[in-house]
Amino acid sequence: MVATIESEALRTRREKSLAAELASESDINYALKKVDERHGGYGYFGRRSLLTGALRLTRSMAPEIAETLAHCRDVLGYERKVEVYVRADAEFQASAMRCDGSPDIITLSSRVLEVFAPDELRFVIGHELGHLVFDHFRIPMPAVAKIEDMAGPMVTRRNALRLYLWARAAEHSADRAGLVCAGDPEAAARGFFKLASGLSSSRVSADLEAYARQVESLASAPEARQKPRDDDDTLDCFSTHPYSPLRVRAVVAYSRSDQYRSLTGFGLGDILLDDVEEVVERDLALMEPSYLEEKSDEAKSLKRLLYCAAVSVAAADGNVHEAEVKAVRRLVGQEEMWAGVDVEGARKELEERLAAALQQPLARRAQLVQHLTIVAAADGVVTPEELGEMGRIATRLEVGPTVIEQTLSASAHPLD
Repeated sequence: MVATIESEALRTRREKSLAAELASESDINYALKKVDERHGGYGYFGRRSLLTGALRLTRSMAPEIAETLAHCRDVLGYERKVEVYVRADAEFQASAMRCDGSPDIITLSSRVLEVFAPDELRFVIGHELGHLVFDHFRIPMPAVAKIEDMAGPMVTRRNALRLYLWARAAEHSADRAGLVCAGDPEAAARGFFKLASGLSSSRVSADLEAYARQVESLASAPEARQKPRDDDDTLDCFSTHPYSPLRVRAVVAYSRSDQYRSLTGFGLGDILLDDVEEVVERDLALMEPSYLEEKSDEAKSLKRLLYCAAVSVAAADGNVHEAEVKAVRRLVGQEEMWAGVDVEGARKELEERLAAALQQPLARRAQLVQHLTIVAAADGVVTPEELGEMGRIATRLEVGPTVIEQTLSASAHPLD
């Protein structure tokens, strides 16, 4: 059994730096206060809902889970009491909840318990425990980034994007906690494969190298090929979770680091921790909204294309929802929305801009298609008409339709 480690050492460099920067932002502190006022006591009510919608696993009922939790607590040195619940759910799901005044909670779907091997379960439970150890719940995301009052969003757009980036960097920290609990990077990567694919059949091989190279399709522009890339999944700048294959690569890289080997007593590593941090930060940059923030003519053209395409997608089912309008505004900013939403005008302009956009790097075109999924899913439902319009736009931009499928799938089934 791995000895107790100094868990703080597992935090990613990017999470630490962002946390320090965000802590000084007055708009974020104000939003945190308002979230607490509006949603205070959520943990209490969340725990009550579990009592009616889930089953608490005691040691006598599930000794293997109890031992796994005890192992992870010992490894990470976590002393607060933790309860584990199982929900009847055919999907692979796991989450954690901080409950002030009562035990913390980790919830697993019944599917995870049925399919995951013991070492994979150690990774999943260790990951969720990592969120508790690092107190990631002190910034409840995405609530803080989204909260509004009568004047609109409380957090500036720039800080909202930084909050999402912090959340993604925090996921990498939790992954490291899961890795030291599992003690095996292969187990962690197999767990990711199952979570992302929904597959558990022995007829499907979890080829970790092939899986980690999936993002090549999103980063295949000439300027991205200075070094071989090996990753994909598909979320975006408004996601709290990194691409799953990026997380696999980060976990495998960290398992070879001098720090991980030193912490776990596995001998000498062949990668310096600083080099691992650079891999994480470079891969996190794939999800950054570059063209949305840049001021170049090319970026402005892409932003205008995004507006036209987003309006066309939102209107595909014949009804542009207010939530979809808000999502468009969050992406492109108020300057593109000052005249409201002109569906026919946007559709006409869209056709003119799609051909010109082929001059843009594939990575940016793929990122734009990803951003369309935010708008389509803003009202909680992606209709067949919206899906079809996104597919048409992706085809015109010469972006594979799997980008849409993977983005929506990863958004719906994250490892929380």
